[in-house]
Amino acid sequence: MRLTRPSFSKSLFYAIAVVFVAIGGLWIAGGMATFTWVEVSEMIPLNKVVDTQAGQDLHTNVYFIRQNFQIQAASLSATAEMIGFVLALLGLGVALFSFLPVWQTILGAALWLGIVAFTLSDASFTALSQIISGQIFSLSLVALAGLSVLSAAAIPSFLIGLSHGSHVSSSKKNRTILGLVWGINLLLTFSNQRFDLGVRTAIPAFTWVILAVGLYVYQNKDNKALLGISLLGLSSLIPLLWHANTPGIQAIESWSLINQVVMGLLFPLFIYRNFGPLLTKNLPIHKVIHKAALLPLHLIQIGVLILSVGAVFAFNSGAYHQGMAAKENYAGDVSVFVGDTQMAEIHYKNATLHSRLNSKSNLSLAALAQQAGDTETFAYYVAASQSVNRDPALSVALANVFAAENRPFDALFTLQKSDLANPRIATQLALQYERLAVPDSAVYFYDRAFSLEPENPLYKANKLYSDVVYRKQKPEFDPAEDLAIQANLLAAGVPTAPMNPAFIPTADLRDLVYLYNGLVFWKGKAPMYDLTGWQRTLGEMFPELELLKSWQSFYHAKPLVALNQLNLSIAADTTQGSGMTGILAFWKYATAFPSKTPVISRANALAMLEKFPFQIPVLQQALPLVPAKKGYEAALAALQWNEQNPAFYPIYALQALKMGEISYADEAREKLRKLNPALYQATQASYLAEKQGALKKTRF
Repeated sequence: MRLTRPSFSKSLFYAIAVVFVAIGGLWIAGGMATFTWVEVSEMIPLNKVVDTQAGQDLHTNVYFIRQNFQIQAASLSATAEMIGFVLALLGLGVALFSFLPVWQTILGAALWLGIVAFTLSDASFTALSQIISGQIFSLSLVALAGLSVLSAAAIPSFLIGLSHGSHVSSSKKNRTILGLVWGINLLLTFSNQRFDLGVRTAIPAFTWVILAVGLYVYQNKDNKALLGISLLGLSSLIPLLWHANTPGIQAIESWSLINQVVMGLLFPLFIYRNFGPLLTKNLPIHKVIHKAALLPLHLIQIGVLILSVGAVFAFNSGAYHQGMAAKENYAGDVSVFVGDTQMAEIHYKNATLHSRLNSKSNLSLAALAQQAGDTETFAYYVAASQSVNRDPALSVALANVFAAENRPFDALFTLQKSDLANPRIATQLALQYERLAVPDSAVYFYDRAFSLEPENPLYKANKLYSDVVYRKQKPEFDPAEDLAIQANLLAAGVPTAPMNPAFIPTADLRDLVYLYNGLVFWKGKAPMYDLTGWQRTLGEMFPELELLKSWQSFYHAKPLVALNQLNLSIAADTTQGSGMTGILAFWKYATAFPSKTPVISRANALAMLEKFPFQIPVLQQALPLVPAKKGYEAALAALQWNEQNPAFYPIYALQALKMGEISYADEAREKLRKLNPALYQATQASYLAEKQGALKKTRF
């Protein structure tokens, strides 16, 4: 039984076409980056006046958001390897089924798996999967190399068909023109790839690879065996391109270009030897190239293979070593997928033995070192990658290592060698100049980053920060919804849109600083938020939520609650004690400072006691209108916060008598006698009268 249905060949050809599209997309996209940019937010405090009451100013910190970048190793995805493995098995199956009966193919596959399993009987399933996937990948690389040899004649064959005209002279002219264009461009690309001439107009080498293989597949779209081999070979390009396995891409480019250059030298001889008489009669020989009788094409392909292998070794075996490095990189990636980082490190280091400066191996080793917390090794491999490819992300990664190691000038010089037209590099330079205490340069680079990408809210927020902190300029209102921008505007004292009552912060410093600055700026106009609930999940990340709870209570007419909360916070946390103590003193002073006495009735007496807990006239008018227990608690709190003010003692003593706490009342009167004898004498008679009434009540 063999695969003989024409419809299957057509379906397989369309599947390969889809694979070509995917490969082209991956090549244009450039593959997945080993490291990703991570935005980092920092709180920069600025002490300023945030409130003025009773002729006193409240100084406390507001916070600006300063943002910069860190470089973090990206997690590898096994998607490409899985897709490539499935396509390789499909292509291998199609190729084998085209040559052999199904039962022989299945038997051979079973024997191979059995030999692998028996040889590695002590290995785990993870180890077996690594070995099997590695062998399949190696087979797909061999298939791709063979496909490159077979497809070397595809482009010149296509050009001969394209050049065929209505007359011998026109055909000859077309062949000459197309041949020269093809040959010159091929030589330019080969020279660029091999000798690094730097010709920018040369066609990219990978384009020649895809074009040759694509034409070859199209020319043999009914040959199931070749379609299977093509699918097997192309399956290797998906993980190579997806994970930017540069040695593998360079190896296939180098090998394919050598094949095509050698074929370019031999192909004219092949044509004139086999089809010279037909050319003089202007016959369409492109249709019978594969049927050459005197010198078959497959003999030319064997010659191309022999000459290309010789050329590879003449060029120091570059393509071979790059291919081996790609294979080791692939094995390292698979080891990472299964969690075997030690084996992954061995494979990546083996790859560097074949290609010492290949970026894939060095970046993968750097990623493993970063995940292990080995800063020195991380910096070494990043620096090795930078020697070949000066990627801005790697410059930032290396500069951050230098900064962390207290080598600020090395960090600065590393960034200055990078792409200064990149706004991320400009941002990192500004940060580094700040660390070196050179504010003018920091402001310049914050401005430069903003000018390079003015619509990016990160650079806009940083510019606001630098304008206020270093230039002492007050910014204009900005309607942007970005919370970092709004937080910096609020810190600068510029009103933003009112805070949304439905706002819920995430574990993002920009959200939390916006919340802090918003409550500090808007005070009583801000919505009431569930700060206690948020503190349970975000308190460790943002300890300032403890202060915000008291702040919210004070400016929503609950000063006594705020003072008690803040006092407890100061007692529990000595790290912010000085700043909180100043806020506590200001709030106490503002609460006790005489103000216009509101109209008090039985309906609003409790609310007035909560809003004006230290106002003597309010206490005198409201206490008789509230239940005795509430009145006692209000009088006691007022006295506890104002022990040096004698006016609160008579009020508390009377409330204590109403509760039957005669000993507490007498104790308060005794303290009043020592503190202010005159007030003691003036209120003694009324106190004694109230005391007699209290004593009578206690007898019953």
